[in-house]
Amino acid sequence: MLKTIKILFPLALLLAIYPVQAQLSDKVIAIVDDDVILKSELDNRLETIRANGAIPRGLTLDELQDQVLEQLIMENLQMQLAIRSGIRVDDNSLNQTLNAIAQQNNMSFDEFRATLNETGQYQLFREQVREDMIINNFQNGSINQRITITRQEIENYLRSEAAQADISPEYRVQHVLVPVDNPAQKDQQEELAKLIYQQLQDGADILELAASRQILGIPVGGGDLAGWRKIDALPTMFRPVVPSMKVGEITEPFTSDSGFHIVKLVEKRGGADLQVNQNQLRHILIRPNEIRTEEQTEQLIHELYQRIKDGEDFGDLARVYTDDPGTMVSGGDLDWMTEGQLPPIFESVVSELEVGELSEPFQNEDGGWHIVQLLDRRIEDVTEENARFQAEQILRQRKYDNELQNWLTEIRDTAYVNIKLGANN
Repeated sequence: MLKTIKILFPLALLLAIYPVQAQLSDKVIAIVDDDVILKSELDNRLETIRANGAIPRGLTLDELQDQVLEQLIMENLQMQLAIRSGIRVDDNSLNQTLNAIAQQNNMSFDEFRATLNETGQYQLFREQVREDMIINNFQNGSINQRITITRQEIENYLRSEAAQADISPEYRVQHVLVPVDNPAQKDQQEELAKLIYQQLQDGADILELAASRQILGIPVGGGDLAGWRKIDALPTMFRPVVPSMKVGEITEPFTSDSGFHIVKLVEKRGGADLQVNQNQLRHILIRPNEIRTEEQTEQLIHELYQRIKDGEDFGDLARVYTDDPGTMVSGGDLDWMTEGQLPPIFESVVSELEVGELSEPFQNEDGGWHIVQLLDRRIEDVTEENARFQAEQILRQRKYDNELQNWLTEIRDTAYVNIKLGANN
């Protein structure tokens, strides 16, 4: 299976290229299952590649035409299969993607749309992006169904050196160095390091101090360790110190053979370490149904709220009245819920509650009415689960490309394709 030729271009090229209109002499050059590919589609794609300078070196124009036609066939085939499978991209999702494209071109969404509309290209581009999203969604769903990651694979990976490199966090670090190049001045240099540390605690800028070259007649150095660095890319003397630091933290002076160091952790990203906020909750859900109108539903939830306020047991009422089958037996118990798991309105109500407090009745997005009680809050360390999740995603991605090519070969081999255009036509 030939690899897809990726075409990436800025807005200026897009405006110059899209679209090449179909001519009166347009003709069918390939039949793909229930659809066709036109000569204008091939010409349009070839012109885009030429204008973007994306022709692979050593490839003749005839070979390029063959590859591009094969790409169009695969896109067409996947689009047909996706539509048959019910894959759709709604306008909200499409607008979010278009907004991201606009930002990449340093434009607002409205500016981007207006610029394309000036040449009548916005609607065409919009639908092309929608098709790309549909194909990507269809690919992801189809390929991920074919990939299995076992628990043993995850365990083996987490024990490997590769996992330590892949999952380990990255740091951005700044520092000040008071070098010890004269043993006779070591005491003065140590006092200076302590003075600099105190200035930093009082709000001084670490980069300004590092750039001073001299403070009180004693040389200083340091600065920003450019870019994001994993632990093994940090200076040796920083490696025992940085991983345990919090973002924004500044170390007290510590020594190495080169002198006194003060380190600030500016940013941290990645890694498996993860703590999440969790709430222990219970609730009662009442929904309208065939025998209960919306007005009766609202009336019932307020009656239950008042009965709980008057001293009746929350759990007993939940077992009798709740419309949530998952919590009926447990008396409405939702157990520990991580922040972000619940619908936005539900999350907003919970965030305002004190431990032990009962909410007033509120209506969720789906029309159901709730009473919720916050039983407790905690910060839960989910580092182990996060490491396993990241390991599974990495292993899945490693298998994805190979499985994608196998899948593309299979759907191509089982499709009806009749090419009516030879490489030299």
